Amino acid sequence: MFMIEIYTSLIAAVALIGIGLIHVYWAGGGYFPGKDANSLAQTVVGGRSDMAMPPVLACLVVAVLLFVAASVVLVVGGVIPALLSLELHKLAAFALCAVLFLRGAGGFFDARLRPETRGSPYERLNLIFYSPLCLILSALVLISTRGE
Repeated sequence: MFMIEIYTSLIAAVALIGIGLIHVYWAGGGYFPGKDANSLAQTVVGGRSDMAMPPVLACLVVAVLLFVAASVVLVVGGVIPALLSLELHKLAAFALCAVLFLRGAGGFFDARLRPETRGSPYERLNLIFYSPLCLILSALVLISTRGE
């Protein structure tokens, strides 16, 4: 076991937990980084000017998935012991890596795939923050899978 897997899994897990907590905050009615529900939707989802945020349940489901993803990364990085088989955790980590990579790479084409995002605050943030973050997290998860 190399220390790099521990560090990368810790960094990835902290980021995933942080993003999960943001989703819990939104489920609870928080508006950051927007000023109201509409501006929040325009900033984190993109789309029509009258669109709404996803429902509370959707935000909570995403939060739980992010918390589970963080635990998977900590297992494959060798930080915490596996509750299930290590092979299953590694398979889940590779799936997470693929999802994050596809989200990150696909985000650079989002304005073409979803023209309604053009000109929204989401479009700029997606290009400079959301998509690169997903690509970085994908790489961190991949590096973490070398651990046991």
